[in-house]
Amino acid sequence: MAGDDEHEDKPLTYFVNGERLTTTKHELTVREILTDAGFTPVEQYRLTRDRGDHVYENYDQKVDLHEDERFTATYLGPTPTS
Repeated sequence: MAGDDEHEDKPLTYFVNGERLTTTKHELTVREILTDAGFTPVEQYRLTRDRGDHVYENYDQKVDLHEDERFTATYLGPTPTS
């Protein structure tokens, strides 16, 4: 479908922990969102959609992205102490 192709090519902006990211895809996996934002290994992080406080448990779950969508990546490992 021509309309779908045009939809895929339009850059979309989203944010993870305040960092601006862009993609031409309107659906990414939790793993892709974390990796693209530099949160690796992804298994050490949990992704939360800020609007609605939805927590994603499955790294392979597909996420529908919307313009200016905001997410928070939370570190799950131990916090080092000095």
